[in-house]
Amino acid sequence: MMKRMILANLILVVLSSVALAQSKSDACHVYVVDVEKARKAFENLHDTGNAKADAQATSAAQTVFPEFRTVVAEEELTTKTYPFPDSKLVITASVFYTDESMRAESMVLGIVVSGKAQPNAISAADNAAAEVVYNQYTDIVRAKKYLSVSGKSYLVGIECRCKAESKPN
Repeated sequence: MMKRMILANLILVVLSSVALAQSKSDACHVYVVDVEKARKAFENLHDTGNAKADAQATSAAQTVFPEFRTVVAEEELTTKTYPFPDSKLVITASVFYTDESMRAESMVLGIVVSGKAQPNAISAADNAAAEVVYNQYTDIVRAKKYLSVSGKSYLVGIECRCKAESKPN
């Protein structure tokens, strides 16, 4: 009887730790910056003397897509797609967790802009990607790239905050 209780408690501890590990997530978002608009906003930042106008000019230079949560688990891929502003292009952003790429657990993130959604931005052609050791010290990770669309220069990126408070998905 005592062995059954110990075994039952052990199973309960293991299952609860698995559930806890699977509920961890990181907070990520994708952004696009119109480089010329951002440059002009920066140059005129204090010329107006109007903080509200400065904020509006800076905001007009960028598109920040809604935050998404990843699933932190071994070999888990989270991929999201977004329309590239004022074009028919698609932004694909991916986050992947593994322990097989480095000598420790790692987080890989990637972003790509193309004519259609990609299944995985990390392995897509002409992408931007970053890989970091993923542990309790990992804070903010970013991958970004510059590209030209219809003759205009843009910065597109993905940023993940690993120490952000967990929210329900």
